[in-house]
Amino acid sequence: MLREEILSAATRVIDGADSEGEVSLRRIAREAGIAAPSVYAHFADRDRVLEAVAESSWVQVSEEIADHVQAATDPRERLLIGCRVYVSFAQRHPLRYALMTQDGHAPPAARQALAVVTRGLLACRGQAPGSRNAEPPDAGSDPDSERIAAALSVALHGVAMLHRSDAPNLWLSDFSTDEVIRTLVDAATLLLSDPARG
Repeated sequence: MLREEILSAATRVIDGADSEGEVSLRRIAREAGIAAPSVYAHFADRDRVLEAVAESSWVQVSEEIADHVQAATDPRERLLIGCRVYVSFAQRHPLRYALMTQDGHAPPAARQALAVVTRGLLACRGQAPGSRNAEPPDAGSDPDSERIAAALSVALHGVAMLHRSDAPNLWLSDFSTDEVIRTLVDAATLLLSDPARG
């Protein structure tokens, strides 16, 4: 139980900090209401705490996506909502999102989050703007679907990181974040329905 309390405290400290340098074991322990040495019974060092917070954050964003898409019946709308939730999470928790995406080793929860995007995109086969013939959501994967899902994930990461830029409008011009996300989903579903375009 103490491990979970330490993780919760670390998450609060990270969410309240402007930079990783502000996150110390001492500060985490103080937030948890325990002595700093107690942390070492559960984590070898601060980096292991940060890794655990990143992993639990991937689980959290996946759960938030699952919760929000339940109400939508259209596969494309579910994908769009999922993409919005992902970017919103990153913007609400900028330092935590930076920690989630800075390590070269993707934890299982990060791979599961990408799999959610891939499955959501596959469910949209035939759902491109102007498409008339939708394939069933359980249609098999094609060689291009993972590439298209990866491209969508990379683009979403770029949108998610815009809040850390001093001049997000340099990249967005006069478009809203939501307009950009909608365009990314439109492009991905169009490519999925006709991979030859890519």
